[in-house]
Amino acid sequence: MPTPLASQDHGDATAAASPVPTAGSVDLRTRAARYAQLAILGVLAVLFVELLLEAWVQELLGSRTVDENGLLVGYLPDWPKDLKNGLLILAAALSALKITLERRWREFGTRTDIALVVLALIMVLAGLLGTSGPVLIGEALFVYLRGAIVFYAVRALQPTWEQVRGVLWIIVPLLGANILVAAVQAVAGEPAYSGLGWVDMQWAQTNRAMGLLDHPNHLGHVLALVLIGLIAWISGQPRVSVRWWLAVGAAALGMAVTQSRESVLATLGAAVLIWFLRRGGLRPILVCAAIITVMFGGYTLARPGNLTELLNRFGGVTSAVDTPSGNEDCEGFETNRECVEAGKVEKREIRLLFFQQGARLLADRPVLGYGVGQFGGIVAEKNDPNWELDPRFPGGFDLYDFDGTTVDSFWLHLVVETGVVGLLSYLAWLALIVVPLLGVTRRFAGRRVWGSSGPRAPAHGKAHAVALWGIGVMLLSVVIAVFSPALEDAIYPPLAFAILGLAWAMTREVGAPERDVPVAAHAQADL
Repeated sequence: MPTPLASQDHGDATAAASPVPTAGSVDLRTRAARYAQLAILGVLAVLFVELLLEAWVQELLGSRTVDENGLLVGYLPDWPKDLKNGLLILAAALSALKITLERRWREFGTRTDIALVVLALIMVLAGLLGTSGPVLIGEALFVYLRGAIVFYAVRALQPTWEQVRGVLWIIVPLLGANILVAAVQAVAGEPAYSGLGWVDMQWAQTNRAMGLLDHPNHLGHVLALVLIGLIAWISGQPRVSVRWWLAVGAAALGMAVTQSRESVLATLGAAVLIWFLRRGGLRPILVCAAIITVMFGGYTLARPGNLTELLNRFGGVTSAVDTPSGNEDCEGFETNRECVEAGKVEKREIRLLFFQQGARLLADRPVLGYGVGQFGGIVAEKNDPNWELDPRFPGGFDLYDFDGTTVDSFWLHLVVETGVVGLLSYLAWLALIVVPLLGVTRRFAGRRVWGSSGPRAPAHGKAHAVALWGIGVMLLSVVIAVFSPALEDAIYPPLAFAILGLAWAMTREVGAPERDVPVAAHAQADL
């Protein structure tokens, strides 16, 4: 990969028009840019470690207990979260510095970058019209778009493959530790949780493991990122070594014990998409899919409670369709649980109840919603613990005893706060992120993909695998955001957008195909 200064300054019209810099100034600027690059790399490495250890460190250093009602009381230290936020802000500052030193700002004027600016402006407008103050708007935008900070940091970094491997050597042992801990939790149950300092035994009692993270779905999402990357890599290998199959098996085992259904479905969907875009590699992809399915299904059947829970969730969906939110006869009961236990209404799927209520709220304010920081998110909970009682909500919003800080769907949260305009803008931004990656796959190389400036040549080797990884991660993100607040939580967005940024960086210099060389010839040269 050419050095960033050489590749970018050569085509910078502004730099060409300016006076020729002295050798000393160029050398100083180059040295400063290299220091900035090392600093970004270090900050990102520390950030990824912090993300994977934050919840456990908070639990160890906090003071939480379970009261007689089964509720968690006590406190968790805030400094790990402050550290994470500080690292994100530092990454943004260092990225801006490096881009400025290398005179690469024109590189960040793509349609994708413009779409992000438009999205941010729409969120600000929705906030202003929804009575969100400047501070609330700023906090909400940071939570919504903190993954974008990492996306731009990786693009600014333009890491070499050796640097990527160096970061992976730090992250992989932590992932392995999480898988090992999760496997022990699945076998040993509550002692494996309490022995590591966890107080809440909810997941131990439902046969779901979470490793060193604070929710089984969080570990499931992280391992889905890993599995999609492994599938993208081995599907292009002429011969897959044993170590890669062991890696797939370990990650699949970790995902199985989390029982994160959204993660396994999205991973299998991403596997199909990678096969379609690669136009080959069917056999290793099928083997990976079989390993994931057998392990996940096997653990579900091995623990009768898992299968019972799954059937109950399906029954809850049916009950929520038969008795939508607002149609229950629970007058005189203080909680929804009491109403269910009294037989007045069957247990219903909470996400569907939220969607039903969200549709009513959206119908009242469909264009720009109620304003960022006003509905069902971390910022809304911090600003007003009783946000669900907002008098602007037609009929209010019933949480149905849900004790989380966010509604269990990112898309629902986004559309209620920013309306249909905000939702479409966010989806357009995600689509424009993935368009350049689609253009270098075997399926679309040589064609003009909608939203792109023109056709591109196919990527090869590692670049092609990372492009497929990024596309699969985007599918994963869209799917799990239906069932969880994944795209605004603390762990998933930085990791997912780091992969997308890496895919952009590795395919950045793949240009238009040579006129005299058929696209098929490029495809045959791939792995």
